Amino acid sequence: MSFRLPKFPMLTLFHNPTSAVSTQALKLLRQASVDYEFNIDIVDSKTASAPTHQQVSNIVEYLGKGSIEQGCTEILAPDAPKASTVSEVQKILDANPGYMRRPLVVDWNKGKAIVAEPASKVNEMVKDVGETE
Repeated sequence: MSFRLPKFPMLTLFHNPTSAVSTQALKLLRQASVDYEFNIDIVDSKTASAPTHQQVSNIVEYLGKGSIEQGCTEILAPDAPKASTVSEVQKILDANPGYMRRPLVVDWNKGKAIVAEPASKVNEMVKDVGETE
């Protein structure tokens, strides 16, 4: 007889542990994960390299909700060089991963992403994590 644990949805938090907003977003995600039953993948800005090309492409698409230009603006920190294409964003992040805005939360299964500023934006995102569409 085998025992299999249930599979829960996964959210990724691109996290900056030195940011109060990011720390608050992580706290809210951890609290919500109990009620809404999802796992959290934490990508720490201090130890992680730039996201993969596929991740950047997906995040830009999710943030932009159909507008690549908007997604390119949303993913990059205000002090980052400007970009209007996914490849430009990738070049910027490859050169300096610190230009990615954090906290950034991604629900890969639902195709959604938010920049959690303020951290309370997390609360709206997690409400439908486990629901099927």
